[in-house]
Amino acid sequence: MNYTHIEDSYYKDLFDNSPLPMFLIDNGLIVEANNAMIEIFKVNSKEDIYKLHPYQLSPKEQPDGSNSEEKANSLLKKCLEQGFIQFEWLHKDLEGKEFLVEITLKTVTIKQKQMLFTTFRSIEKEKTYELNLEKQNEKLKNKNKYFKEINRILKTDHQWEQLIDKIFLLEEFRKALDESSIVSKTDKRGIITYVNDNFCEISGYRREELIGQSHNIIRHPNTKKEFFKTLWRKVMNKEVFKGVIENKKKNGDSYFVDTTIVPILDKNDEIVEFIGIRNDLTEVFEKDKVIYEQFTDDLTSLPNRQRLLDDIKKFIKPKLALINIDRFKDINDAYGFEVGDEILKTLSKRLIKYRSTNLKVYRLSGDVFALLAFGNLSEEELLKTTDMIIHNPLIQKYKIGEYEFDISYSVGLAGEGEKLLTQAEVALQWAKQIHKDIVIFDENMPIYKDLKENIELTKQIKTAIENDKVLIYGQKIINNFTGEFKYETLMRLELEDGTIVSPFKFLNHAKKARLYPLMTKAVIDKACNYFKDKDFEFSINLMIEDLKDKKTIDYLIEKLKETNTANRVILEIVESEGIDRFDEVRQFIQKVHKLGCKVAIDDFGTGYSNFEYIIKLKVDILKIDGSLIKNIHINDNLKLTVSTIVNFAKVLNIQTVAEFIHNEEVDNIVKSLKIDYSQGFYHHEPELLN
Repeated sequence: MNYTHIEDSYYKDLFDNSPLPMFLIDNGLIVEANNAMIEIFKVNSKEDIYKLHPYQLSPKEQPDGSNSEEKANSLLKKCLEQGFIQFEWLHKDLEGKEFLVEITLKTVTIKQKQMLFTTFRSIEKEKTYELNLEKQNEKLKNKNKYFKEINRILKTDHQWEQLIDKIFLLEEFRKALDESSIVSKTDKRGIITYVNDNFCEISGYRREELIGQSHNIIRHPNTKKEFFKTLWRKVMNKEVFKGVIENKKKNGDSYFVDTTIVPILDKNDEIVEFIGIRNDLTEVFEKDKVIYEQFTDDLTSLPNRQRLLDDIKKFIKPKLALINIDRFKDINDAYGFEVGDEILKTLSKRLIKYRSTNLKVYRLSGDVFALLAFGNLSEEELLKTTDMIIHNPLIQKYKIGEYEFDISYSVGLAGEGEKLLTQAEVALQWAKQIHKDIVIFDENMPIYKDLKENIELTKQIKTAIENDKVLIYGQKIINNFTGEFKYETLMRLELEDGTIVSPFKFLNHAKKARLYPLMTKAVIDKACNYFKDKDFEFSINLMIEDLKDKKTIDYLIEKLKETNTANRVILEIVESEGIDRFDEVRQFIQKVHKLGCKVAIDDFGTGYSNFEYIIKLKVDILKIDGSLIKNIHINDNLKLTVSTIVNFAKVLNIQTVAEFIHNEEVDNIVKSLKIDYSQGFYHHEPELLN
């Protein structure tokens, strides 16, 4: 340990070995601590608490109900102003145990810098002693009050009437208690002698099933024996017990009660019986359970992705490592999900062993786990820890039932940043892509540049849709025999800077962002409205995704009917997408044929081309893919392939269109093959249709 704040060796030794826990606070964070802190907070080393704010070593709230973070900041500020303060504080160790201390806080100057010197002492025993004294004094006061009241009544006229009035009033109090609370009485052995209706209702037992029984009849196995030993020891010591207990109904269900058990004493201060007064907290606990489940992974019981996101915001100087099991899908596919789940549960138990005050473990999804470091644990230390974990033979080897596995891991690590999780995920993807064990996030890595470009493009697509900048262009399709033409409508996007881009640039991003259906509807709307008063035939391109989307197809049919263009439209199905739902496509074609539409298969001749389904689908037009046409003048095999497609189409009375006509030589060959239509820049470049 390098002492940066305490230099003299004598004073360092005094500081380190003092039995009183002490630390220094600089700018709100702990920068030095002594050895006593290790035992007090149950940390691995005192370095574990460096760079932590004191509130992070405390429960969320203090005994007075105040928020620990807010109260700590207020007290630190007060000490800086006054120079010295003392106060009571509730701390919490790494195991979650809370303890009450008296803190002394004093300003000191070290290396010309003002800091806060802190020491504390436990006051748990003092508080317990004070509480017992208060209880004894309260008992004496109550007894004296009762005796004085009885004597006063007996000395006055009509004393018996007043005594009866008091007894009647006590009976009214008893009725009110019975109505509002769950009440039982037991003898000194804990045998039930009385239960009210509320007790029977919540437990599900009848009164006769409870009287004469021990309270064990409603004891839930989740509540440990040690808890009841503590309870029994306390009440037998004539103390009031207060606590929340999980009980079990007759049908086995749980219920939670805020319980107060009061020993009833006779005039000789001996226990006569016990009264238990309870209030139902089940609904509160159910809400807590729901909240717990929202932030907890079901399989491993580790905190989940949502908890990680919350903790990243809450913790000081967070750093993140994502650990991913390599080829985990292969294990699930080959051995079943049960084996895969056992591996995940085993790994979670192994990772928990590395958890500390400033290192938390999470399971995000599937086979991705996370280590979140914060406070004084540096990015280099997180890297070292993660590297040690994934190369530890005990973490690489698994034996699940009869199967043995040797597992490797990929890790993405990111230091402090506004988008910590995204950066760690990018680093993990890059690690898997370049086959490295660990990758630290770097803004210059190619995958991150692509991600930023994708995000920007998605934003521009949204803006274009909102501002009606989804445009339609038209390209002429020329009849090779008559010279007449029709139009194919093409989607274009106008960006904010006025640039016009084709679907090649934005289509995949639009699909991933689920914006593509909106763009298709915009093209349908503009194409139908543009051609509704014209005599030209026109075509609209549809992806397989469009045919699967009922809302898109309903919109198309409605728009065709509204503009009376069904008998002039050609619906081009982009064949390169593959027709994986043959029956749905056939039903679509039958439906639009009834409206008078024609159907074309676009890009035929590549990808999923299948002569058999063309026969079954009964389409009207085949558009021969440009990859077969553009080099047809220099490749005889291409010419033979195209000729085969044309002859096949003519037998079925299907018209053909050659795409990508880019020069006179290609155009002449296409015409010689008796292809019905030609399309390409040689004949017409796409133009904006306003």
